[in-house]
Amino acid sequence: MRRNVLAVVGLVFLLWLVAALGSAWATGTTYTVNTTSYTNDGSCDDLSPTTDCTLWEAIVAAELDPLIDTVAFDIPITDTNYGHNTAGVWTIVPTTTLTSLYQTIVDGTTQATNVLSDTNPYGPEIEISGEGQLSGSYLWIIGSDNTIKGLAINRCQQYGLGVTGDDNTIIGNYIGTVTTGSSDVSTTNDGILLVMDAENNTIGGPSQADRNVISAMGGGIRVSSAGSTGNVIEGNYIGTNRTGTVALGNGYGIKIHADAHDNTIGPNNVIAYNSGDGVQVDGSDTDGNTITHNSIHSNGDLGIDLTIDGNNSVAAPIFSTNSCTSASGTAPLSATVELFIGPDDEGKTYLTTVSADGDGDWSASGFLADDAYLTATATDVNGNTSEFSAVAGCANRTYVPLGLKRY
Repeated sequence: MRRNVLAVVGLVFLLWLVAALGSAWATGTTYTVNTTSYTNDGSCDDLSPTTDCTLWEAIVAAELDPLIDTVAFDIPITDTNYGHNTAGVWTIVPTTTLTSLYQTIVDGTTQATNVLSDTNPYGPEIEISGEGQLSGSYLWIIGSDNTIKGLAINRCQQYGLGVTGDDNTIIGNYIGTVTTGSSDVSTTNDGILLVMDAENNTIGGPSQADRNVISAMGGGIRVSSAGSTGNVIEGNYIGTNRTGTVALGNGYGIKIHADAHDNTIGPNNVIAYNSGDGVQVDGSDTDGNTITHNSIHSNGDLGIDLTIDGNNSVAAPIFSTNSCTSASGTAPLSATVELFIGPDDEGKTYLTTVSADGDGDWSASGFLADDAYLTATATDVNGNTSEFSAVAGCANRTYVPLGLKRY
């Protein structure tokens, strides 16, 4: 009997040990970048002060490991590129495209933690600068199951981040701006391009720490190809500075095209001051893309633009009555109707959401419209969001039709 008890205890201990070791193995290795140099001698030597681990070496080492590894940063202030572009910031200047990330967490916030000082209180301490690359290249291409966090990615020769895989998380980065998020240093193509089989990726999130600032690029974010689906773009500043109030702009804010479908833009993105559209959905098979609970305003063209039958050209709501506290009208049958107020024919401030009934009628009340113009969007039962409606003036204000942009 005693032997049986001991055997059971031994087996339980063995299973616990295997589980513990398995859990430890699953977390992978932390590779700590301790220099801004961009070289690769085939080894990430971060354990001795006489050797180095560059970003290139850390990414290669993580790529060879099948587990989920972390690339952290602990670069001394004596490093040559400390203050290279901005005081308090360490700048890494790749001369080739960073590629082939898989199951890796690259966490720029670890630099401040490891040096015990927030040397850049206005943004990231680690800058990945494309100033040393050839024109026409990506700064960084990533695959699947990665997290890119707390970095400034700028001075891009063409694209910032190219995402070709699934289940990536991109949070807390400044893309296209200086490391303080106050001015632009990039003027070429997209800040982030999701292409090929870019499924179920998350750009931004619900908290301030998750927010990306994506500005000063030819386009902010582009979602392209039929394999790009299930992506969520949430809580970002696209076209603004780090405060969300000052214009830096992109060529467009977000573009979804080439059959990309069933993606979600929102909630809580600020998409403003872009020279073209705020959000463009383009193409007859580019559908099911939901645009919800955002602040979209002050863009050079439309706030939301459905071109070539994008989102099946779902009809925008029509106002029948409106005031500062209530509104009613028509929309596609059983659509979700979102109301906004703002200074132009877009939607700066979200007010409320109501549902159209089976006849397409809707009404809303109990809000306070404290800006000049009411607008609305409709999202049909298949997730297609419309353009903004024609504006309706608040009854307590002088209403002057804008007539500045096409509807």
